[in-house]
Amino acid sequence: MVASDEEQIERIRDWWSEHGKTVIAGVVLGVAGLIGWQGWQGWQDNRVASAAAAFANLEQMAAAGEGDVVERARDVATSHDGTSYTVLAWLIGAGAAVDNNDLETAASYLERARASADRAQLVATVDLRLARVLWAQGEHDAALERLAEPPAGFDGLFAELRGDILAERGDLVAAREAYETAVESDAANGLLQMKLDSLPANAEEAS
Repeated sequence: MVASDEEQIERIRDWWSEHGKTVIAGVVLGVAGLIGWQGWQGWQDNRVASAAAAFANLEQMAAAGEGDVVERARDVATSHDGTSYTVLAWLIGAGAAVDNNDLETAASYLERARASADRAQLVATVDLRLARVLWAQGEHDAALERLAEPPAGFDGLFAELRGDILAERGDLVAAREAYETAVESDAANGLLQMKLDSLPANAEEAS
């Protein structure tokens, strides 16, 4: 069954709430570790310090739900391009765009986040979010293309989302194969097992 636009956007919001802050926090910690390794002198660099301050302000705006977070995120990302905070600003802006039901802007911001990402974990997270947004826009093939090559550690998440998209499109055999791959990575996930059990076991049953 094809989900409504409202249901699709709500799915993205739920996933964003569950996974978004954890990933961003992990990247911020990585940046902090890099700063510590480079020493205090590196941290004194005005460009990095300015980017850090701007990003902290953006985080506060997003948490409080105050001001135009989408526009502010764009300003932070473009003004501090080339720093580790650029991709994080695009991610926060994309999340705010989803909250505003503006999937076109969310997709645009995520594309720019991916272009700025230089860490495998962050690239994978951007691809997952972008695939969800593309799916909500009805761009099934484009969404599946983003999920074609999962990096190490993301096999299960990529496979589950592929299964969701394929199942909604009616390709139940391929969806089952995707869910089976996902279960191999997360056998304790009861919801994932329910998705798998709801699908026919073979092509004959699916027809």
